[in-house]
Amino acid sequence: MTETRYQSITALHENASTPENRKDMTNQVLDDLDATGQALDALVYLNRGFALNQAEQPLSHADHPLAGVPLAHKELYNRQGWPDEGGSKTHHGQIATETAHTITQLDGCGAIDCGRLVSVEFALGVTGHNDYAGTPKNPWNQDYICGGSSSGSAAMVAAGVIPASLGSDTGGSVRLPAAACGLVGIKPSHGLVSRHGIFPLSKSLDTSGPLTRTVEDAAIMLEAIAGYDPRDPLSVDTGAHLSGLKNWRNGFEDGLQGLRIARAEDYFLTGVDAPVADAVEHVFQDAAKLGGAVHNITIPDMDLTNTLNVMLIASEAAARHLDTVEAHHKDMNDQTVMRIITGIHADQNEMQKLRQLRADMASRVIAHVFNDFDVLITPVWPFLLPTISDSDIGAKPDAAPLMQRIGHNTRPFNFLGLPVVVVPIGLDQNGLPLSIQLVGKPFSEALLLRAARAFEKHYAFWDQRPKIGL
Repeated sequence: MTETRYQSITALHENASTPENRKDMTNQVLDDLDATGQALDALVYLNRGFALNQAEQPLSHADHPLAGVPLAHKELYNRQGWPDEGGSKTHHGQIATETAHTITQLDGCGAIDCGRLVSVEFALGVTGHNDYAGTPKNPWNQDYICGGSSSGSAAMVAAGVIPASLGSDTGGSVRLPAAACGLVGIKPSHGLVSRHGIFPLSKSLDTSGPLTRTVEDAAIMLEAIAGYDPRDPLSVDTGAHLSGLKNWRNGFEDGLQGLRIARAEDYFLTGVDAPVADAVEHVFQDAAKLGGAVHNITIPDMDLTNTLNVMLIASEAAARHLDTVEAHHKDMNDQTVMRIITGIHADQNEMQKLRQLRADMASRVIAHVFNDFDVLITPVWPFLLPTISDSDIGAKPDAAPLMQRIGHNTRPFNFLGLPVVVVPIGLDQNGLPLSIQLVGKPFSEALLLRAARAFEKHYAFWDQRPKIGL
């Protein structure tokens, strides 16, 4: 049996040809999830019996690259009979009554489900702090945050324990942890991946996407989970068109040649610290050297999208979770409570106006940018990663303004419903990952993955490893 640490989905699949190999490999991953998951405060729940039973079953889709591959996911993803706590003490002991659509999709591909990983409470946080479930530590340096809210997923993939994990993204909760931990993260086009069976935050903005170490693994995961689900009211029925979207590895190695690449300095580099801005400038220059046609552009009204996204999250979170806040606020993180109660005064007319404004702005931005360009490049984090201590609002209330800045570059694309792929580009002065966002028009995931693959080859980020994984 080969070492499972830092193996790709494809490599693990190749090792899973027999029930004996699958059982050995799954046992090793379970042991690593237990040990490293506890060391990094990233593990919520492990189900050894369930995972080993899956490993011992004949593979119904033996040729699928996920067949026999052990995974674990953000704790918001339900499986019937497993804990469903939403990262919160207020739901302590709650058990899921159904299985998330995406988890069923992965089951159908033959993936092995080992357990659940820490989320920020209700997925409502950008640093990863969680006093109840634990605050995951960054494998590159355990003094630093993983980002939120898919923090446990990012920690375990970056530590090399599993090749992929599902996260959720409402204002940056896949992309911020992916960038903080040097991973590829996908926030898909709104409606492409079902949210059914995922602990809800905002019915308009929640999305489901993978975190992986390679672009190919991200594409494999997206192919597995994308598709129409009538139980999600915002799921898009693309019909026959989806068959053309479902293989995101077509044209995967075509590089940046001929792609029109834009950078919007006026919003996405405004207030960004120099080390981050300099890194994006180098990427922009490298994109031209790799064959892309690069341009600086201005996108009107982008500053509004950040504020409006925060308003929409708060309003829809209040509509869904206010009863819990009123009954159990003493058991909740103060930041979670404050963010939810800011949305309690929105009435239905105001919400309808906000959703219409969202649709209008998305149409304008898509036309303004993507009629002329294929990819928009932006930073993810606007500054270098803070430590766990320096970003703990509970202990340091003066850190609150920092929290507002963190989602500056991620929230606009939730509000606009656009697909985004995060790809790492190097390490900062503290030895922590630096990353970029690649943004496209709706359902352009294949093109974004092609661009991400070109940058992945150029920067070869995963030639290095976090200390925790050595």
